[in-house]
Amino acid sequence: MAESEPVELSGKVIDQVQGEIVRLERSVVQRVEAEQVQLVQSGAGQIEAEWVELQQGGARTIEAGTVRARGSFAMSVQADTIAAEQVSALALRAEEVTLADSKAGILIGQNVQAGNVKTLLFVGQHVEGAVHTILDSRSAALLGLAVGATLGVLSFISGLLGRSRR
Repeated sequence: MAESEPVELSGKVIDQVQGEIVRLERSVVQRVEAEQVQLVQSGAGQIEAEWVELQQGGARTIEAGTVRARGSFAMSVQADTIAAEQVSALALRAEEVTLADSKAGILIGQNVQAGNVKTLLFVGQHVEGAVHTILDSRSAALLGLAVGATLGVLSFISGLLGRSRR
């Protein structure tokens, strides 16, 4: 069985790309579906692949088996394995996470190896290295309880005030 030719695009803006291997350089694509995806100084709306590599690129959402990134940004990454350096993300979730000099709003990982990682919320089972977090799972739960209690009290007071006006 013959392998299909890689899809290679440079300097293009397109809606969708599909193929076994997709390589984008200085391009923008809305949706990519492939076994392997490589973005170099490129952006993508949505990527679904088994293997993804970002080099100075960006993506809105990535669903993959393995994601490797350097000097990139992603809004949401869900993968089995993430290895990244100098990356910023709103949400990262994976079984195996290796991060260096990176920032994530939410970081969730089973096994996390970190070097100079900053997060807002971090949930991890086995952690090696430095993860600087504003909210860990315990403080997030306490914050949730406090916000819930405050909203409950405000709702109760507003209910009482509503009845007394009738």
